Amino acid sequence: MERVTFLSPSALERYRLCPRLYRFLYVDGLWRMSRSSAQQAFGTSVHAALREFYRLPVGRRSLRMLLELFKRLWVRDGSGGREQQQRERERGAEALRAWYGRADTSVVPHATELGLQAAWGDVVIKGRLDRLDPDPGGGRGLVVVDYKTSRRPATQEAADADEALTIYAALVERRLGRPVTRMVLDYVVAGTQVVTERPPEVLSQRLDEVLGTAAALRADQRYLPRPGPWCAGCDLLKRCPEGQREVAGLTARLD
Repeated sequence: MERVTFLSPSALERYRLCPRLYRFLYVDGLWRMSRSSAQQAFGTSVHAALREFYRLPVGRRSLRMLLELFKRLWVRDGSGGREQQQRERERGAEALRAWYGRADTSVVPHATELGLQAAWGDVVIKGRLDRLDPDPGGGRGLVVVDYKTSRRPATQEAADADEALTIYAALVERRLGRPVTRMVLDYVVAGTQVVTERPPEVLSQRLDEVLGTAAALRADQRYLPRPGPWCAGCDLLKRCPEGQREVAGLTARLD
């Protein structure tokens, strides 16, 4: 029987960045060697607070409740000392205060943190959507909201090309049978939103590109490394001689 390949937006992104990193994580199962940082704990905690906030009845959604949720759901397993953790908690609380002042907190989502998966041939693509709202214009349409905690928002061009959003739209339309009218990158820290769309013809083209990458991944038996500046921050560098040479060369050039 033909094997089935399960893929997510993050798996596809890692494969494009470096096939060997993909192999380490998804084939060899070396997740235990991938460290969690204070910044990752920050992002996970903000996402968790917003998830639970929008699951509350509208009448219970207040700034005080949002900050309490953030405090309660803070992820404590990130690396970094106590002082760094405290700085990240303060940064998160400040960002959420500003977000609360500009956000529509009366929205009743269709779903929050919704996991979906669907098969295209022997490839099963899965994704987890931060929030899915009814289209405020009415009708059957849905709006995908994806929270971001980076300090700089994506350009419009980058948002229009965002692969994860393409996957989310395709999954919603395949599994829920409802159109995605627009997608919103909500930059909680940067304080802005970037809105993009995937008309049917664009969604079909972008999905074909995703499936093309999936086909290349399935056929790959070597998972050759793709060394670059990112090697310096790779938790699995010790297992990759090519990456070590890349980092050594970069260090020598800087010296």
